[in-house]
Amino acid sequence: MLQSSDTENFFTATPSAFFDLYNQHAYTAKHIVITGGEPCMYDLTELTTLAHTLGFSTQIETSGTFEIKCHENTWVTLSAKINMPGKLEVLPSALHRANEIKHPVAMQKHINELDDLLKIYQNETKPLIYLQPISQQKRATELAVQVCIERNWRLSLQTHKYIGVE
Repeated sequence: MLQSSDTENFFTATPSAFFDLYNQHAYTAKHIVITGGEPCMYDLTELTTLAHTLGFSTQIETSGTFEIKCHENTWVTLSAKINMPGKLEVLPSALHRANEIKHPVAMQKHINELDDLLKIYQNETKPLIYLQPISQQKRATELAVQVCIERNWRLSLQTHKYIGVE
């Protein structure tokens, strides 16, 4: 069952009914991104499995604070909310399932927090790491760029903010 928590635009459907609706509108996109709130509060296995069966690719963006239940070929972006209100812990299983980690950066302490999180991997191959400056402030961007170069990580910019599209 799929549903939206927005009470003005409440939507509920089975995965099959969702794809029936998709087909009725003659949409052509074949990549589905499931994001939040927190999508992993739900078991997404049926939806993502049906999507893959129908020729779609799927991606989930999660905080990593809930077990990730989805098709094995679903791309998982873990965007951990370290030291944020609520103090939910990032699950080790979520870290190991992640294909990439996207981490917001404003100052060195954010790099240090990510380093602590990445200790779980020990000698294992880490997922792709993306640093995303929290703001357009020059020092945050410079720090992210510097660390990405030093560590061969990737930079993720919210381009819409830099060009003034909110």
